[in-house]
Amino acid sequence: MIRLFQVKCANENEIEAQILKKLRIRKEDLLQWHVHRKSVDARHQKVLFSYVVDCKVKNEKKILKLKDVSLTPDETYHPAMSGKHALLARPVVVGFGPAGMFAALILAQSGYKPIVLERGSKVDVRKQKVETFWENGQLDEECNVQFGEGGAGAFSDGKLTTRSKDSLCRKVLEELVSFGAKSDILIDQHPHIGTDAFLSIIRNCREEIKRLGGTFCFDTKLEDIKVENGTLKQIYFNQQWVDCNALILATGHSASDTILMLHQHGIHVENKPFAVGVRIEHKQKYINEAMLHEYSQDERLIPARYQLTYTASNSKGVYTFCMCPGGYVIPSSCQKDQLVVNGMSYASRSGENANSALLVQINDSDYGNELFAGLKYQEDLEKKAFEMGHDYKACVQLAKDYLENKISNQFESVLPTYSIGTTFCDLNDLFSKEVNLALHEALEHFEKKVPGFVSGGAILSAVESRSSSSVRLVRDKESYVSNIQGIYPSGEGSGYAGGIMTSAIDGIRSAEHLIEYFAKGEF
Repeated sequence: MIRLFQVKCANENEIEAQILKKLRIRKEDLLQWHVHRKSVDARHQKVLFSYVVDCKVKNEKKILKLKDVSLTPDETYHPAMSGKHALLARPVVVGFGPAGMFAALILAQSGYKPIVLERGSKVDVRKQKVETFWENGQLDEECNVQFGEGGAGAFSDGKLTTRSKDSLCRKVLEELVSFGAKSDILIDQHPHIGTDAFLSIIRNCREEIKRLGGTFCFDTKLEDIKVENGTLKQIYFNQQWVDCNALILATGHSASDTILMLHQHGIHVENKPFAVGVRIEHKQKYINEAMLHEYSQDERLIPARYQLTYTASNSKGVYTFCMCPGGYVIPSSCQKDQLVVNGMSYASRSGENANSALLVQINDSDYGNELFAGLKYQEDLEKKAFEMGHDYKACVQLAKDYLENKISNQFESVLPTYSIGTTFCDLNDLFSKEVNLALHEALEHFEKKVPGFVSGGAILSAVESRSSSSVRLVRDKESYVSNIQGIYPSGEGSGYAGGIMTSAIDGIRSAEHLIEYFAKGEF
């Protein structure tokens, strides 16, 4: 089978004709075809859809010499082969965000019957606790937007876009479809699920793991571990010590207490760069017009999205991240008296506003070289934001007022979607001089590039500080094992992924390495 790129046409009815034209073949020479990827090409006067198509044709060798043609790669998933080292007990997965979900799924599919520990509640209970926080500011520190079944990705846009070319992307997407996601995600260039649809998918994944012999312990935190001669022997949870020599650590990016506990037992941790900033909120109608121009009402293209980057004069990178078309800015704190905001969209993406993180790169030049200094920087910023906003209210400012260093006194065309309430602040007082410089320059640049981006009433909400982990749990590049034998750091919280797709892939890889080392136990 061959893969044909750059098949451009106005609608799907024209695909086959374009295939025949590009391959210079007759209809009878095209034995079968299906769409592998679909994207939009709106760079010219006419909007076209661009397809990547897999085809079965006669005289394949001759066709392969043509432009935009290659052999279709094998994207079939091949399970890992079991190793020979003995398991003391069933393997344990800590955390059930995307990395933990897919690690546990692979272990279960391979007959390893994992035990999953999740400090938060199962998804239906979690949803209630999150909504309670959104309504009245009553925070559950163990179950919130960051902690609970599905991880931080459960209350997001459910974006599955990734730059990764890893063949496991297909495995992840196919499993998500099997759990209830729309099949469109298999071909869309910018696939997304939406937080409302993602919750049922998480539930279905859990039930499949249970069917295959897995066990779940919700509202259960990994509290302690026992290490002997550099090897994991036991773990402590639910007031009991349990034998364990194979553990996948997929805690997510906010479980700092767990990371500190592991560090006390000698696991290697290092600081890593992260980012802080704001959520910027616009009318979705404005984004449609700014991005699509004369096609701003084309149902095939809206709601529009954007992605912007800038390098400031102090060399700090500034970029938009996790853009949520038709979405909402949401309260996302997981610790008392610390304010965190994030963005979310439902599957329909039908909200009146669009929002995106607007982030500035943070590294040791900002927080120093001491271990966990980045974590402290992050927490101090969130505490300061809480004090400025009062009772989990978001710190807000019109973008144009932020550039003029003045506190806003009223909203304009854009009204905030943050549910708990807002407090007008001068965000220049929240961030450091370096961060402010970078954000100011970036906003001025974006206004020139996209007129109205700042001047059209855009709202900044702070603080967006949990886009990634501030530390990395060091692991071997080949085996994925930490310096403590038996512990496999995985996913975003361990510093090796960013987003649902890369976290899921990392979870699969971690599970595969565990399987390749340990023999299947009779449990």
